[in-house]
Amino acid sequence: MKEKIQSKDNIDWNKVSLFLKIGLLGALINLAGDLLIGWNVRDRSLAGIEGLVAQYLSVSDRRIFWSAILGLVGAPISGFGHLSIYKLIKPYSRKYAGLYGAGGLGLIVLGGSGVHMSSLASAFFYKYMTAAAPETALAASIKFVCYFSLPLYLAFFVFWLIGTYAHIRAVSGAFSPYPTWCWVFSMPVGGLLFSLVGLFGNYAPVNAIALASMTLGNIWTLAGALLMLGRAKENWKKLSA
Repeated sequence: MKEKIQSKDNIDWNKVSLFLKIGLLGALINLAGDLLIGWNVRDRSLAGIEGLVAQYLSVSDRRIFWSAILGLVGAPISGFGHLSIYKLIKPYSRKYAGLYGAGGLGLIVLGGSGVHMSSLASAFFYKYMTAAAPETALAASIKFVCYFSLPLYLAFFVFWLIGTYAHIRAVSGAFSPYPTWCWVFSMPVGGLLFSLVGLFGNYAPVNAIALASMTLGNIWTLAGALLMLGRAKENWKKLSA
């Protein structure tokens, strides 16, 4: 056991459990938004970017709106769960807790508005540009994304990388009360597992799950942290005794 408590911060386990559950609820709300927009069959006759985005042409305005709202609300709420994980890392390593906290802040600030809603705004723009000027719709939509969405995506990805690195390093390096193997409950692992569903063919539920793979990775992380919370509490008691 490499674990060593570096500070005597008390852990309110009831609050940690509550925040993980709230965060999980937020991630499920976000998932509902992803599934709502992703539930469609792709046109395989179209190649490249056009083949990926053409499915949005048949999505109703109502679905686009509610998907955007669910993501806008759900993603920041899921940040409560990551606050709990931050609190569990902090007594062992303020360095990794700080990095993880920075990543969580990026999720709260940019996850809903910067990524989810921005993506739905781009889909909405493409849908109506296609109706107004189909010959320039794709090019105009790509420019729209590059000008207004891509900077937000890049900023979010930087925060995501920082938080993911800190999470995996802290858990695998025994800088948390979780068993070191619990690093598997991280967003890249969960996201990769669910993205593999896309191999099962061009079906609406398959496409919806594949599109929601990052959100499902978030659920994987929070659910794993909640599932193993009892074990983490036991390890904490042993080291702080």
